[in-house]
Amino acid sequence: MIKLKDIGSFESVPQIVSDIIQGNTDALDTHLQQGWNVNELIEIGEYSEESPLDLALIMESFASVKWLVEHNADLNSKGNPSFLRAVRYCNEEIIRYVVAHGAKINLVNNVKSDAFEQALYGNRIENLPIIHSLGYTVNEYGGKAFRKVVSDQNHKAIDFFISNNVDINYNKPDMVYSFMPTPLCVAARYVNLKMCKYLVEHGADVTIAEKDGLRPYQIALEKDDNEMAEYFKSLEPKKFHSLEYKLGELEPYKLSKDLIEFLNGDNLHLALPESDFEYFNFFSLVNIVPLKHGRKKLLRLSKSSGEYEHIILVWNPKTQKIACFDLEHDELNDLCSFKDFMKDPSMHIEKIF
Repeated sequence: MIKLKDIGSFESVPQIVSDIIQGNTDALDTHLQQGWNVNELIEIGEYSEESPLDLALIMESFASVKWLVEHNADLNSKGNPSFLRAVRYCNEEIIRYVVAHGAKINLVNNVKSDAFEQALYGNRIENLPIIHSLGYTVNEYGGKAFRKVVSDQNHKAIDFFISNNVDINYNKPDMVYSFMPTPLCVAARYVNLKMCKYLVEHGADVTIAEKDGLRPYQIALEKDDNEMAEYFKSLEPKKFHSLEYKLGELEPYKLSKDLIEFLNGDNLHLALPESDFEYFNFFSLVNIVPLKHGRKKLLRLSKSSGEYEHIILVWNPKTQKIACFDLEHDELNDLCSFKDFMKDPSMHIEKIF
């Protein structure tokens, strides 16, 4: 059985794979003389194939890496650049070697993962400062990986990024975080108050909202964590929690009188025993959340439900109706007036299906 790190284990591999892994450069010379293409993928097992350089880097066979580079192996293959493999699997000597021989440091792979992320995936935290020192700097490129280490609660990596001036409020969208959270929002979603406080102490802005309008404070409310909610509330501008200020903010949305009375009341739990949703919990009036769907301005009313958490209830000021907003599929469906909704909420909710 031959194990190629996290690529997999194989009962047998082609001889050329063994030669690459073992750094048998004499054998590689023979393969080359027989017409071997150093950039051609090698099939390993039924579902795996790797380039010769990838195999050398994955298995840290420095002799083979040098031989392949000397024989014109492609260091910057589109979607699979050697620098990313090196920082994920190799030591400093090999990393610096491939860069010195032309490996570009600012490329991403076919899933848009960069050097910092690849080092983290390979559990090579010691390679983070090497990447930074080679010019792929934390302050310019580290935000995406920083958000990941906050999610992973990787304290050693978090300290590295912060000490090298990472954008602590990074919130650009990617394949995982299309809803544009800051690292602080991510920590709040994991209900990690200690991490939230640490990020705030190092400059995290508590007022930056996600794409769907939730600030860390409102995320804490969504998670029913009163201690975390009170912490964020203490740091926010007082006007954010003023009913007078909120009513002024809400004036363009033309909320119906009965909806205002409901949201300003004491019972914000709506039981739906006959529905798959089970219940909806609403934000109080002062905490409802402005958000956008394309050019449409909406107000998020519900903070949580028993099932289908990606579906929220919103107010559509254009139609003056309660609507369902599917966050996962970015779909908006009007239901009815708030008055009609409250007469038979289960019936109207079932329209979603």
